[in-house]
Amino acid sequence: MKAFRLVAALLLALAASAAVAQDYDRSGLYAQFNGVANFESFDDFSSSAIDTAVGVGGRFGFRLAPNFAVESMVEWSGDFVDCCGIDLTSTLVTMNGRYYVLTDQWQPYATLGLGWGFADINPGPSEDGFVLRFGGGLDYYFSETWGLTAEFAYNLATGDLDDFNYMSLGWGAFIRF
Repeated sequence: MKAFRLVAALLLALAASAAVAQDYDRSGLYAQFNGVANFESFDDFSSSAIDTAVGVGGRFGFRLAPNFAVESMVEWSGDFVDCCGIDLTSTLVTMNGRYYVLTDQWQPYATLGLGWGFADINPGPSEDGFVLRFGGGLDYYFSETWGLTAEFAYNLATGDLDDFNYMSLGWGAFIRF
């Protein structure tokens, strides 16, 4: 009889976990906070003067359908240049779309975004311009509400910022509402 109860409990647990798995792709709001390491591909600076910039970012988004979400993103790069009395930081503000390849507990996705970038060069002029952001990532759900994320993206700038293209490697946590 104990074996029957144990098997029944395991089957109920599996059924409950399968029911939760169906909710990973539900429509709704989400928020994300992340750290980011940015790697330069600048044209105007010597590579020996450029460091990896470590910064922070945040996103608010809405999952429209099981495989598609839209989000607004702000990302601050930290200091790219730490040489010769020059500081260079970057801030991006973009609207992104995400296409989820899978919709289970592990959710790889492709992302494409458009927005505006700001480069603060001290001393020197600040510059800004249009930015195209593209890449991919992976969301992992601990529960239907909480998860971890990792993303790699390339930020292609135009206008005054056309020399400030860089790659972003982000990691963080998200909450679904």
